[in-house]
Amino acid sequence: MFAERGFDETTTEDIADAADVSQRTFFRYFPSKEAVLYGDMDDLRSRFRDNLEARPSDEPVFLSVRASLLALASDYDDQKKLRLLQARLAATYPSVSSYSRAVVQQAWEQDLTDVLGRRLQVDPAVDPRPEIMASTAMAALRHALRTWARGKGRRDLPELVAEALDAIPGLATRVAVV
Repeated sequence: MFAERGFDETTTEDIADAADVSQRTFFRYFPSKEAVLYGDMDDLRSRFRDNLEARPSDEPVFLSVRASLLALASDYDDQKKLRLLQARLAATYPSVSSYSRAVVQQAWEQDLTDVLGRRLQVDPAVDPRPEIMASTAMAALRHALRTWARGKGRRDLPELVAEALDAIPGLATRVAVV
């Protein structure tokens, strides 16, 4: 519906009717239309986190992040139509953009910060490295996704993610091996 009608033009009532549920039932599962659009992000984030936590403990932390983000980019390619729709709507509708940044991206960044804190065996509230590394990695991912979406998915997303991560000067050499 979002792709056909537009995000603002599709109401929660339209979505509930199409799902053959009441508005009340809709709001039991989703707090907003934006949450519907990003409904699979918790599962995707969980797979990303599991992938990162499964990386070898002797691997440099940033290389683990890189490998996990490249695997994530491959997952995005598997759901290309949905991911491109999410990106297009986020670029077009302020409410989608705000939700993406404040809810979706914040949750990803927090998960990444937490995992990096464990990997580095530090408290992210005291040691800034996990949060800074997570923020930097997420910024690279956002850049790659915007580039991918602007090109309508014609370029290889894992390649774009690798290029964006490679643009972070010297990060891999400054990150401690745990």
